[in-house]
Amino acid sequence: MKKLIKFTLLSVSIFLISSQNIIAEKISILYTIENKPITNIEINNEINYLILINPKLNDLNKESLVIYATKSIIREKIKEIEVAKYFKFGQNQKVVNQNIQKFMSNFKIKDENEFHKFLNNYNLPRKFINKKIEIELLWNQLIYEKYKNKITIDIEKIKENIKKKINKESNKLEEFLLYEILFSPTTKKTLDNEINKIYKSLNEIGFENTASIFSISGTSKDGGKVGWVNENQLSKTIINNIKNLDNGQFSKPINVSTGTLILMVKERKKTEKKIPFEQKVANKINNERNKQLNQFSAIYFKKVELNTRVNEK
Repeated sequence: MKKLIKFTLLSVSIFLISSQNIIAEKISILYTIENKPITNIEINNEINYLILINPKLNDLNKESLVIYATKSIIREKIKEIEVAKYFKFGQNQKVVNQNIQKFMSNFKIKDENEFHKFLNNYNLPRKFINKKIEIELLWNQLIYEKYKNKITIDIEKIKENIKKKINKESNKLEEFLLYEILFSPTTKKTLDNEINKIYKSLNEIGFENTASIFSISGTSKDGGKVGWVNENQLSKTIINNIKNLDNGQFSKPINVSTGTLILMVKERKKTEKKIPFEQKVANKINNERNKQLNQFSAIYFKKVELNTRVNEK
């Protein structure tokens, strides 16, 4: 599958770059994934969407942007096909609308008219946004239903660890604004090749653009941004790899259950610890649950991807 995708991405890049002036007028099928088509229009919409949520992608050259958007839409189409085996689309409008409201809030959009104009500025159909949200919602529901009984959380151990940290820590809590690149090579040789490509890209176009191209994590669409995370939410392995980093520096590759991880500390700060013990426990439980679900999601997607037929037209 990977060899086929590599060849196709190059041909797609050439096609889209050479025909960008007529892309909205001519519809061409560039892929079929399990007999589901992916057209040049869809890839163009994906480019516009990715730039919308991460304007820094405008810094990429056109070929890199096309390759990234193509990988993104293939990944989403694979999820859509798998989800359709278990759920029906079009029956989740209430939840989709709730997420649309969150989407609008993130961009400080007040009402539907303003949202319509906003999407028009990026040449994006509203149904395109709705479909993306519904696919991700149903995928998350599928993962939860499949793996909810496999989630293991030792609440007593969490409480014990938090108490130990409270006794050892000062009244200040360190927080990190983290960005990530997650990749999943299959062999030692491909791992070394991937790391070399990533480091080369880091030097050429920076961490966020590199994350957009190489990371398989859902955060890739936002330049790898994880967000602010306090030290109590991080494992010892992660802390040890980032504690001595200055702002803007990134870690060495870290082995995790879903692949290999590179982290960048964008900013760091110390805050007063005013979170009640019970809230700390609840936060840690929630973080651990989400962490395990994300791991299950990555593992399940890899399995589905390996059994999906991807063909160039």
